Amino acid sequence: MIGFLCSTPVYKYKGWTFQYGSYGSCEPWPLKKDGELYKRAGKRFYDVFSEWWDLPEEEQEAYRVGGGCERF
Repeated sequence: MIGFLCSTPVYKYKGWTFQYGSYGSCEPWPLKKDGELYKRAGKRFYDVFSEWWDLPEEEQEAYRVGGGCERF
């Protein structure tokens, strides 16, 4: 039997750790060091996210530090 465990992908770019993906969250959101969501996301975060978003998809994946679908 093969199973998959999927969670929202987590990325780290230019000092920001954030989640972004289709698994429960369609919009980007910054994460605290303990993995909890920040209550608000401001202009500074969205400026950095916009830079990351403009990267080619392969380069974006290089900044992924967790999440996504894993086979077990």
